[in-house]
Amino acid sequence: MAVTVPASWVARLRRLVAEPTTDTYTDIDLAEYIDRYPLADANGYVPTDTGWAGNWDLNLAAADVWEEKAAMVAANFDFAADGGDYKRSQAHAQALQQARNFRARRQTGTLTMVATPKPAGAARLDDYLGNQAEDDD
Repeated sequence: MAVTVPASWVARLRRLVAEPTTDTYTDIDLAEYIDRYPLADANGYVPTDTGWAGNWDLNLAAADVWEEKAAMVAANFDFAADGGDYKRSQAHAQALQQARNFRARRQTGTLTMVATPKPAGAARLDDYLGNQAEDDD
């Protein structure tokens, strides 16, 4: 059974991306962003396990929303008129900065390294590395 994103998670993402109303992003839209980044739950169950309680990386979801918000204002340009100086490009730069901030806060993963014995007949480490330059001999 699939776990649906709780309304409290959607409300939190709404606050993280400064979207207090549903005018631009509906709750369904934000739930879809959240659902892209499932994590293992507190008990260690992964999303493919039947006992998974539901856990997502809100920071990655927020980064995606901020990047989309930046794209929506990317065509804005700075101009001066009637004695005023309008820096509309700041909205784009600020949205991208928010995206970088949230992407930096994402949940880190783990990687398990497995040691394997070197191939039989290899006298040195570089005798069997695949990224070594070929000899011209």
